[in-house]
Amino acid sequence: MAKDFTGLFDASAARARHFSFEDLKRGWEGLTELWLIADMAMVLLLAVLLGAVIAYHPASRRKASTLEQLEQPKTFIMYAMVGAVIGVIVSIYPVMGPVIFGIGGLLRFRTNVGPAKDTGRVILAVIVGVASGLKLIVVAVLATVCGWILIWVLERQVVSRIQVKGLAGEAIGRAAAAYRAILLAAGCRLLDEKKRYTKGQVSFVFCAPAGLDRDTLEQRFFESVPGDVRGFVEWDGT
Repeated sequence: MAKDFTGLFDASAARARHFSFEDLKRGWEGLTELWLIADMAMVLLLAVLLGAVIAYHPASRRKASTLEQLEQPKTFIMYAMVGAVIGVIVSIYPVMGPVIFGIGGLLRFRTNVGPAKDTGRVILAVIVGVASGLKLIVVAVLATVCGWILIWVLERQVVSRIQVKGLAGEAIGRAAAAYRAILLAAGCRLLDEKKRYTKGQVSFVFCAPAGLDRDTLEQRFFESVPGDVRGFVEWDGT
C-alpha cells in the first residue's frame, strides 16, 4: 500500500504561511544594536584573554619541549572562544546544549580533521553555522570576525625545528654559532638549542616571522655558513 504524505505537505504549507517579512528581519536587526554588539565582543575578548592566561602559564611553558606542546596554547585559546560562543547560544536556546555537545563529539572523535587546533577551527565553523541557522546573526558575524583575527594572530608565528646533521665533533660549537646567528638575523625567536656531540648534530627550536619560508632560510644557510662547519638540515615543522 502506498503511503499517504498529504498530511506532511499540509503541515509544511501551514508552517510556510506563518512566515513573514518580520521573520526574515529577525536576527539581522541585532547588527544595528551597538550595545548588543559591544556585549558580544566583550564576551569573546574576555574568553580569549582568560584562555591565554591559562594557555601560557609559565609552569607549563617551561616544561614544553616538543613542537606539539609549544603549539598547544593556540588550541586552548581557540577552544576558549568556541566555548564562549556555545555559552551565548545555549543561554538563548537551552535546548541546543545537547545538540552542540553531540556535534562537537562527532567532529572530535569521528572525523579526521588533522591536529587538535584544526579541530578547533572546524568546530568554530560549525558553531557559526548553527548560530546562522538560529538567526543569531550578531553571534555568527562577531564569532567569525573574532575567529578570523584570532587565527591570523596565532598563526603569524609557527614553531619549527631544524636539525643540522653530519657535523664533526670539534666543529659543533662553531656550527651552532653560525646557524644561530643566521636565525636571529632573519628575525627568528629561539626557544631551544641542543648540541649532541656524540651524534654530530645541533638542533634549534624557533618561532619564525610571517613571510619567512624554508627555501629562503636554507639559501641563507648555504651562502653564510662556512663550508667546514656546514651540515645538512632536516626540518620538523608544524
